[in-house]
Amino acid sequence: MKKQFVPFLAALAVLAACDPQRATDTPAPAATTGVFILSEGQFGAGDGAVSVFDKATKAVTLDAFGSANNGAKLGDVVQNMGVQGSRGYIVVNASKKIEVVNLPDFKTAGTIAGLDQPRYFTSTSATRGYVTEWRGPYTGYLPGVLSILDLGTNTVASRVTVGRNPEQPLALGGRIYVPNSLDNTISVIDEASGTLSSTITVADGPSNMVADKDGNIWVLCSGFVTYLSAPPYTARVSNGALVRFSPGSPATQFKLTFPATSGPSKLRINLAKDQLYYSFGGAEYQMSTAATALPTAPFIRRSFSGFAIDPRDNTVFGGISPSYNSNGRFIRYQASGAAIDSFDVKVGPNGFLFY
Repeated sequence: MKKQFVPFLAALAVLAACDPQRATDTPAPAATTGVFILSEGQFGAGDGAVSVFDKATKAVTLDAFGSANNGAKLGDVVQNMGVQGSRGYIVVNASKKIEVVNLPDFKTAGTIAGLDQPRYFTSTSATRGYVTEWRGPYTGYLPGVLSILDLGTNTVASRVTVGRNPEQPLALGGRIYVPNSLDNTISVIDEASGTLSSTITVADGPSNMVADKDGNIWVLCSGFVTYLSAPPYTARVSNGALVRFSPGSPATQFKLTFPATSGPSKLRINLAKDQLYYSFGGAEYQMSTAATALPTAPFIRRSFSGFAIDPRDNTVFGGISPSYNSNGRFIRYQASGAAIDSFDVKVGPNGFLFY
């Protein structure tokens, strides 16, 4: 697989070298046809990986980091990845770190350590990044934190206490919105001061958010369940919900409630920011941002361990995990929902990044 990866990296490097905007230490890379597929790996085995797929050639490299760094391992549970300029930031949850790599070659560029249970990364400049972290043990989770990162030195500059089990943050309009998935709140951090500015109450279990073409924020809330010692082993305490609000008036909200059969997850949005996508009840659904009711028919009748929309052309990517001790795969779909092809990747594909 390494032989496939090398020409892909070389092609990306040539594109980057031709970019007339490359005038800083961390220049924005040229547009490519690359897709990074994140695989958690087997818990405790330290074999999490990032695969690289080239849409133009359909070449796949199963472990880009290992291929570029003499077989080195990323670590245990690859959770998330973000890109800022010509660097990638790979969140490795159980290894309690962010691995920093140069792009496009995936050579190591350092490690951000001193993290506890890191979850999701975002950034707003070449020197400022953010990562959510859970705190406390299972069944006894404490208020989490949003760690503010100095990307120039790969260190944690400061921390802001947020709600319990914070998930995927959204940077918008000089604020960082943090959904607290074990509460019913969103913590709003002012980017300039690095402090908590307000808390927004939504439905139970907010996990991820997107901003639409009109500047509204959509929040997907999974609802809460309680665990039982006998079948059916879980009981729903509150239903999932899709909540919309304007950043200027967050208390005024539009809310759509899901049936009690399961909780929704994986909220995504298309290139035009007028179509929402989410997982629910073992299928994927598509919904207009102008809709006043949840759709009744699925877009793709299949459940995925990872799901994303390529912002370059609205191609749909779905990750399949037969188990967490064997390799998975991903399937590509046209924007219409028709399957295109599929490729093998490492264990537990849970996310995609388009570069």
